[in-house]
Amino acid sequence: MIRKNKSLTAQIMILAGPAIMEMLMHTLVWTADTAMVGRLTAADIAAVNLGAHIMFTTAMIFGALGIGATAMVARHIGAGEEREASRLASQAVSLGILISILIGTVGMLSSNWVFRSLVQDPEVVAIGSMYLRIVLIGVFFLIPQMIGNAIIRGSGNTFVPFLSAVFANVFNIVADYVLIFGKFGFPAMGSRGAAIATGTAQILGAVVTFYFLFSQKGKIKLRLKEMHLFEIENIKKLIKLSVPAGMEVFMNEGSRLLSSFWIAQLGTIAYAAHSLSVAAESVSFMPGYGFAVAAATIVGQQMGAGNLDMALKSTRRSILLAAVLMGSIGTLFFVFPFQIMRLFSNQIDTVQLAAACLRIGAFEQVPIAIAMVTSGALKGAGDTKGPFGVSLITNLGVRLPLIFLAIFILELPVTYIWWISVIQYVVEAVLMTARYQIGNWKTIKL
Repeated sequence: MIRKNKSLTAQIMILAGPAIMEMLMHTLVWTADTAMVGRLTAADIAAVNLGAHIMFTTAMIFGALGIGATAMVARHIGAGEEREASRLASQAVSLGILISILIGTVGMLSSNWVFRSLVQDPEVVAIGSMYLRIVLIGVFFLIPQMIGNAIIRGSGNTFVPFLSAVFANVFNIVADYVLIFGKFGFPAMGSRGAAIATGTAQILGAVVTFYFLFSQKGKIKLRLKEMHLFEIENIKKLIKLSVPAGMEVFMNEGSRLLSSFWIAQLGTIAYAAHSLSVAAESVSFMPGYGFAVAAATIVGQQMGAGNLDMALKSTRRSILLAAVLMGSIGTLFFVFPFQIMRLFSNQIDTVQLAAACLRIGAFEQVPIAIAMVTSGALKGAGDTKGPFGVSLITNLGVRLPLIFLAIFILELPVTYIWWISVIQYVVEAVLMTARYQIGNWKTIKL
């Protein structure tokens, strides 16, 4: 809740800061994982990267149940209905546990079939299916944890999800080093060690999240006796809010995966340059994510309190802060692209092309900030269909057809793919703003 003794900007920063740091932790562990697995064979690298992508994408799609939970919990908290918020949270977590059991079990049983369907190299299939079976054990905990963290954010606390990420990711990095390379008396297990480290880290993160939820210390207090009480109306609302959010994740991730396959047709240097540029640019998304979380939480709570004016002010302020911060990062991308990309590779040809891509990516930053934060505000108000609709239009109507045209028809270099990305995000920002300005979200009842 917004407190009268703190400025609006301060309240937004209190929420956004830990969320940004949480994303930084996830980025660091991804970088460390990539670097350590990169010391293994090409088959290990391919298998682990693909397996991790499958696992995390699946978790993100079904963990989108947390987006609906955030909106509903924030609305109850804003209305001063902490007891109702806790009751809803218990049901959301229980539903997440059931989903995770189903998805994890099916995934473990079909991991070999999944890899045989995607790749032909038998070594990659063997390593990848083994890796996927192990990390999917963590999915039994990861999906409920994602929902639990979303509930905690909806209550106005972004520090606990950050703390959960710190414990999980620091453990993951250390365990990767120990188990992959066989340190401190442990055998060198290679990619199997990477899988064990990742799966165990997910369990540890879930322990931190649920310790807080069951500790009775926060506004949300889970009770075991309420976790089996499924109230049909609440479940219907959760699913109605969360399905479009899950479809949005599926659309975005699927579009990126398909376009990456297409970009690979441009050649090794072009694909390597594109991949390195994406890795460098990913740092800039953290502020957008953080301020989107802040906007979703404050808008939901203020609507619950019946304070529409504060919901509008918080959205405008969050957009401004995100745009200034991401615009500043974009300026660095434009002025120092070669120096930045030199940190990622010593292959000069690749670095030069990657720098050209990153300089173009500078023009995406402000539109991305506007789109991400506005999307967060809409979701916080309970409008998840709008952002999904925008994602559908920008991916199927802009990104994929233009990239296909550029690569397969016009045979343009990879820099044009980045200009297409700029166009996509500008369109996304315009459409998301239009959805917000129409104002249907103001009358949504949860």
